[in-house]
Amino acid sequence: MNVFKGLKNTHTEIKRINGYLKEVVTFLDDSGKPMGHVINPLMVELRLRDITQIFVGAFLVASPLCFTEEVWTLSETLPFQNIYYLFAASITTVTFFVYFNFYRFKLKGNVIEFLKRIFAIYFITTLSVVMILFLINKFPVKTDHILAFKRTVIIAFPSIFGAAVTDYLK
Repeated sequence: MNVFKGLKNTHTEIKRINGYLKEVVTFLDDSGKPMGHVINPLMVELRLRDITQIFVGAFLVASPLCFTEEVWTLSETLPFQNIYYLFAASITTVTFFVYFNFYRFKLKGNVIEFLKRIFAIYFITTLSVVMILFLINKFPVKTDHILAFKRTVIIAFPSIFGAAVTDYLK
């Protein structure tokens, strides 16, 4: 979205500067000469930096949760239907967050990047949770794969929000 769209005498264009897409808004005087400009980052491409930020955010939230006995017990007692609802709520919320903070008014032409970012956030978060649970021997995938899945979803639920928020920080 061009926040300056309603202003007279502005010109907006998308440019790649130092390898990153930017929205360049040029302010023009009444004669049409440039007076100044504003450069806004366009965060529509998923880059290595974004993947790193997603991992850090997911790891930051998942780390303390993986070590709590309450989460281990909850994963044993919570019905599978509630696990499904947690999963659906996290996917829905992150999809809205990513849309409104990255792709609002920029989705056209960037649908694949939008889907890649959502997939990357959830996949990296899940991978982080599984890695931590495996390292502390609380991921019983060989003996009780349903319990392992439930633990992963319960811990990934808040962790995905940490991943999405850190991805948004630039």
